[in-house]
Amino acid sequence: MEDINDIRLGSTIPFEDQELQRWTALERIKAENQKLRIFLLCRICGINRISCVLPCGHLTCWKCADPLVCCPVCDTPTTNKYCIYLHPPYSKEN
Repeated sequence: MEDINDIRLGSTIPFEDQELQRWTALERIKAENQKLRIFLLCRICGINRISCVLPCGHLTCWKCADPLVCCPVCDTPTTNKYCIYLHPPYSKEN
């Protein structure tokens, strides 16, 4: 294997290093995807996807928002609740 100092500008990266770069990029994408999936879950039940915005701006699913009188995060009265639609991911995993 070449020393990093021996690699010249314009030289090719060894196949093993290319595979490692692809693998680490794929792992980063998978981790980012998992973070986004968690972010889209209701903060109250942790099961359903976010589908409601409370007047204070906090997000929940409609099942959890429906019975609320006050926001469980900041205690703001929930006089109105706003339904939102987040397009489902284009993944076959869902």
